[in-house]
Amino acid sequence: MTKVQISLVLLAAACCLMVAPTSAMYHIVGGSLGWSVPPNKTFFEEWAKPRVFGVEDHLLFPFTGLHNVMEVSREDYYSCTLENAVKLYPFGPVILNFTQPGEHYYYSTVGTQCEYGQKLHIAVVAGEGSSGRIYSTTEALGEISASPSHAPAPAPNSAHSAGPIGGLEMVIGCLVSFVAWQFV
Repeated sequence: MTKVQISLVLLAAACCLMVAPTSAMYHIVGGSLGWSVPPNKTFFEEWAKPRVFGVEDHLLFPFTGLHNVMEVSREDYYSCTLENAVKLYPFGPVILNFTQPGEHYYYSTVGTQCEYGQKLHIAVVAGEGSSGRIYSTTEALGEISASPSHAPAPAPNSAHSAGPIGGLEMVIGCLVSFVAWQFV
């Protein structure tokens, strides 16, 4: 591991320790497969079908390496184009927190991964979610990093979140990263 990777892992750990210990419904995309090229084109559709995604639920895309997550329009989702891209999440794992109901469309823009079925459409409802698991943020990150198919990754990205990291937390995270860098 390089100094940069070690610093990022320590920074992620510090940020996770600063998150309030409240529980929420987490949906780990793809289950044990994670966010990768699926065995068939309908894999992620089948994974999402029995689940209810509610406001305040979290959607975790566990991946490292040659994958990403792009939120796109409905039209782009079905045609694997980028005409109306919403947001790119280039580094994993990605954690999204939904604050309002609505339709969401995601896919990986790397190579032909979208065409091979690495894409996900979900509908977020105003009520509570189901078929996910209740975790604290720290537990959820531990779950995906403990999985043998997923190596540790840099700090998670958040979108649709209730609020940004405060100034104090950012300063502490930077200090932890700097100190870690000095001792490696």
